[in-house]
Amino acid sequence: MNAGRDRSEHPGAADAKRAGGRERPPRLRIFVAVFPSSAAQETAARAIAALRRPNDRVSWVKAENLHYTLRFLGELGEDGARRAAAAATEAAGDHTAFDATLGPLGAFPDARRARVLWAGLAEGAERLVALARSVEAALERRGFECEGRGFEAHLTLGRVREPGADWTAALDQGGAVVAAAGAAARFRVDRVVTVHSQLSPRGSIYTVRAEAALAG
Repeated sequence: MNAGRDRSEHPGAADAKRAGGRERPPRLRIFVAVFPSSAAQETAARAIAALRRPNDRVSWVKAENLHYTLRFLGELGEDGARRAAAAATEAAGDHTAFDATLGPLGAFPDARRARVLWAGLAEGAERLVALARSVEAALERRGFECEGRGFEAHLTLGRVREPGADWTAALDQGGAVVAAAGAAARFRVDRVVTVHSQLSPRGSIYTVRAEAALAG
């Protein structure tokens, strides 16, 4: 997912600071997201278990990290991270809480050339798209560039490090797990979260920077 550049933070300015002998301020890898309930996350984790194969060369997402990204912003300074959280708060206030349900599994770009394996939404997709558009508009008003592509609701299950396998049958099996989960696949979307992601060999470490409740 491409990061949206923050127009207020110019690389040249950082270079100038380094040239002047001052240390470059820390950068934060930031995204805005909706996290399903723990029960829905566990349902998605069971789908991952159905997808797993020996030596599958896939980086699987930990259950507690499973989420629907509304906007990935990449590396920001502290001010940029604060403005991202403010945008998320503004957007959340324009929407009421709603129900959503984990949906069928899929792959980008497709099952035979899969690089990303994901779960969609069987319920709540249109509302999540509208929420993502509000986040995008609020970010633009705070100096971030438009991402320039449509939003598709998907929860990343794993990233394929060596594409080439046909995942069609496995995705059907994982989708059957989700479909059989019933109420455990259902969750309430009632807040938007701004997250700092730190990469590590054992998987990303997420730190919540801010939470914004949806209206109602």
